[in-house]
Amino acid sequence: MFAGVAACALFCAVSGAAAQAPVAPLPANISVPSDAKLFLEADTVSYESNNAVVTAAGGVQIDYGNYKLVARKVIYNQKTRRLIATGDVQLEQPDGNKIYADSADITDDFADGFIRALRIETPDNTRFAAQGAVRENGNVTTFERGVYTACEACGKHPERAPLWQVKARKIVWDQKEKVVRYYGASFELFGAPLAYLPYFSQPDPTVKRKSGFLTPSFSQSDARGFGLRVPYFFALSDSYDATVAGTYYSKQGFLGEVEFRQAVGDGYYTLQAAGISQRDPESFNLGTPDYNNVDRGMIGTTGRFAINEDWTVGWDILAQSDRNFANTYDIDNFDQTFHTSEIYLTGLGDRSFFDLRAQRFDIQTDNDASRGISDQDVQPDIFPTLDYERIEEAPFGGEIQLNANVINLRRSDADTRASEFLLCDPDFFTNGSCQASTATGLGYRNDFFRRRAMEGDYSRGTLSAEWRRTLTTEGGLLLTPFASLRGDLYRTDMSTGGFDFSNDAAGSFGASEIDSSGVRGMAAAGLEARYPILFEGNGSSHIVEPIAQVVLRPNETNVGNLPNEDAQSLVFDTTNLFSLDKFSGYDRIEGGTRANLGVRYSGNFDSGYWINATAGESFHIAGQNPFQNLDPALVGPDSGLETDRSDYVGSIALGTPIGLQFGVGTRLDEETFDVRRTDLTTAYANTRFGVGLTYSQIDAQPIYGFPEDRSQAGIAANLKLTQEWTAYGSVGYDIENSAVISRSVGIGYLDECFSLLAQYSQTEDNYQLNDSQNEILFKLSLRTVADAEYKYKINDDE
Repeated sequence: MFAGVAACALFCAVSGAAAQAPVAPLPANISVPSDAKLFLEADTVSYESNNAVVTAAGGVQIDYGNYKLVARKVIYNQKTRRLIATGDVQLEQPDGNKIYADSADITDDFADGFIRALRIETPDNTRFAAQGAVRENGNVTTFERGVYTACEACGKHPERAPLWQVKARKIVWDQKEKVVRYYGASFELFGAPLAYLPYFSQPDPTVKRKSGFLTPSFSQSDARGFGLRVPYFFALSDSYDATVAGTYYSKQGFLGEVEFRQAVGDGYYTLQAAGISQRDPESFNLGTPDYNNVDRGMIGTTGRFAINEDWTVGWDILAQSDRNFANTYDIDNFDQTFHTSEIYLTGLGDRSFFDLRAQRFDIQTDNDASRGISDQDVQPDIFPTLDYERIEEAPFGGEIQLNANVINLRRSDADTRASEFLLCDPDFFTNGSCQASTATGLGYRNDFFRRRAMEGDYSRGTLSAEWRRTLTTEGGLLLTPFASLRGDLYRTDMSTGGFDFSNDAAGSFGASEIDSSGVRGMAAAGLEARYPILFEGNGSSHIVEPIAQVVLRPNETNVGNLPNEDAQSLVFDTTNLFSLDKFSGYDRIEGGTRANLGVRYSGNFDSGYWINATAGESFHIAGQNPFQNLDPALVGPDSGLETDRSDYVGSIALGTPIGLQFGVGTRLDEETFDVRRTDLTTAYANTRFGVGLTYSQIDAQPIYGFPEDRSQAGIAANLKLTQEWTAYGSVGYDIENSAVISRSVGIGYLDECFSLLAQYSQTEDNYQLNDSQNEILFKLSLRTVADAEYKYKINDDE
């Protein structure tokens, strides 16, 4: 390294000197560039011409190529081409690794050598340490009695063992093969031995992906038994890879899985498959898809590609032997209770949006098997659904919003299951079992209820345009005239069988068929007036804004001639009080003349508090009230809008400077002021503690199958015990049924090298919307070394 040593002695003779000089070419196998220059800085430099030895002492710093060496003393022997550094040696390599040692005896190209009492820090914050190490061939380092960890030493007590470490009789780091091999390895946690392996290997810190076995995971359930999953990862190239996994279940046998992933251009795609031949299917609950089903499997694929900066195409498709396989066996990416298989094309412009999809809805649950029909059987296939929206400046002022919606769906089975209640005509029943509803004149019978999911084909295309312009008067009154025009083209051939009651005078009830095609339209015009009033006080500002809106429309047409597939979630509250159409989808159209009145308030305080509130009511003025018209999904009655004067709706939100927030929305009967619905949320959070509370109360809605009031409350909290430890928990409670519907508790640890999660969760759904679940989960991660997981599903066969 010190070729041309005489010149070196001359330019380094002055104490504290710093200089550069050309270096003679070195052998081609050395990583140091041939034209690299040496930079040496030291307090003193001496040269022994007889022995060809250069000695630099006192704050020695050497920069050579991309190597940097710092030591108290450096001795270089030109004949042996060896460099000996002593005293707080620090060597930074071109790959970012930093070596700390008491002494180092290395070649002048830094390729080979012997180092005593060393520690190595890699760029990804991992560490090696050993009593001594030998480096050979420029890329193989052997650590004697070595230690490896990804944990930082304790700042206050550096003598303590790190949180976890791997001690080995010998560690061999081959930087050419990019692998670290451990011989006689002992895993320690908090300094205590945890496990012993005579040999194991891992990719070196520079490797992001490498073929090999991944950490096994464990699971257990009453129906599947104990499961051991062993995955193997194939790093096939920089752009694609694969994982093959085998899981052995003590009750059900061997489950095989394979997943292939590839990144292509501006996107990616995956292919996934799994299968099992169940050895003991009768371990599952009778009547479920898991029971008495031997050969089961799935194929799934996902993908997403950016065509350009505006357009994206993608898919997420699941095909399986039965509706619950992926959920039962926890197949990654496809184990959700509610999964949507779809192909889509989306586009997003500055003032436009496009979304085209084909969809199938996968309901992975066994809750409905005992009732004779499953939720999956009545899910429609949608091909396609199209949404398009564009906003343009109107040539005569204001904005024009164009909307288009197209849907074509097919359902192979109607949902005519009996559950608990059934709508009826009070005249049909004279024994008192049918109770009349004051809102609709209909009644409900306490022994049956049916959902109106009709089988058959349905197609509809909708095109609408809406114009709005806001004008401000000199007095500050905001006037917004608006007008809209909508047209629908539809074709439907759907039916449902209804029920047969042999003991009732009606004989049968509910059979219906819709076989029609045609057009329908709706025109609307109206005016919205808002008068915001600003009040400013000492340290606060307040805005009170009365709002009045009038909408003139003809009556809704063809009610009952179209199914209601996308407008079933009607919830009347302050968020849609001033909506032109309060129905949630396109299958229903709000008609008739209506006035919406309300007031908004906003207050801001210099102390950090703020308040937002809205209250109002809707009035049916002329024509037919669309919320009294029953469609096949029975949407409208019991919504609070079915009378000429709607229920009162109100909401308030409060924020505080201490992290506490509060929000509540309510709907009150327009005559009695009885509470029909209440939704409350409150949350508090600071740097160490967070808690959230939710409460919902909904009055009885017998027309929808809920003859009794519903009220549920939930609370979730988390507490940061230390910088690393966090505890959390949640409870959901069904007040009407006096039952806990969900609970979970867990504790987690996270730092730069280690994470731990222990969690217990339980869910019981009295309304049978989701599977009941009871699960224990443990996750352990030693960064760069291993990840372990254990999951125990309790009583999944009940």
